[in-house]
Amino acid sequence: MLRSFRLIVSVLLFAVTAALVAVAECAAPAQSGLALCFPSAGSTVLYPATIELAANSGGVPISHVSVYDGNVRVDDFGSVPGQLIDGSLKNGFHRVTVNAWDANGKLYQAKTSFTITGFGFGACPQGSGAVTLCAPAQGSYQPEGSAEISAYFAAEVKSWSMWLDGRALFDSGEFGQSVTGPLETITGAAVGNHTLVVSAVDAKGVKSSVTRNFSTFYDLNCSPKSGTCTPGISIVQPGSLSKDLAADVGTSFRVQAEVMYNTRPTTKMIVYVDGVKVEQSAGPGITANVQAAKGSHYTVILAWDTAGNMYETYGNLDVQ
Repeated sequence: MLRSFRLIVSVLLFAVTAALVAVAECAAPAQSGLALCFPSAGSTVLYPATIELAANSGGVPISHVSVYDGNVRVDDFGSVPGQLIDGSLKNGFHRVTVNAWDANGKLYQAKTSFTITGFGFGACPQGSGAVTLCAPAQGSYQPEGSAEISAYFAAEVKSWSMWLDGRALFDSGEFGQSVTGPLETITGAAVGNHTLVVSAVDAKGVKSSVTRNFSTFYDLNCSPKSGTCTPGISIVQPGSLSKDLAADVGTSFRVQAEVMYNTRPTTKMIVYVDGVKVEQSAGPGITANVQAAKGSHYTVILAWDTAGNMYETYGNLDVQ
């Protein structure tokens, strides 16, 4: 069943104040200037990338901030945010420049470059056929509540439709604009195996279809209204680790997690740091003692139950 969908037509970029999260603030430089504390240069982090920054303007208020990805300005602010969750930066390599001006017009600038991986698929480029399907990838695992579909429809396409497990998901008639070009949308799907079929019809009535098989995993989610939670993995340590903000840790730290609300026994759990397995257990809990160099890193925690269902959680790490 379709739980939600969205057509991405603009940049998503928003600030999160330090008061909302239990992470250390980015330290302003000792001398006049602007600091980008996270991600560190040359690192790889998970989507969405958290940009942490701070300025030393000698007590003069910062009046304007602009953020660029390459030569493209992605947003503007009236002050320096402590943490910036940047949904506009999708998977791939990025060169980020932040310009900040104080009330006297003085410019402060900081730059960094890093790579993003994970579920930030981004806009699908045009392919050779009527339909190009970039996500989900064949055989991939996606979050149960937010499996992303990224497609591109050629200019000759007059209508299209998407079907999940033989049921109509939605079609071009639900979108009040041109049916051609890139499309990003999200669907919810119960944990298990699924088949997505995307079909398009051109001006001559010729139909083209692309089929993808993918699976969904349990992704812990608790309703603030009812207090009920879906099955998933709960992170115990680092306590500030989440999918949206980087956790500040030392060069020696502990990753601890447990499976919650599962309806079947857990058979295995694995902790990965930067894509390398550091610990495995028979579940339903796991503890990994990790040594990591200073800089930006990421962790992924997986679990499986006796039915073969997968559970997953993840987050970025700022090793200091």
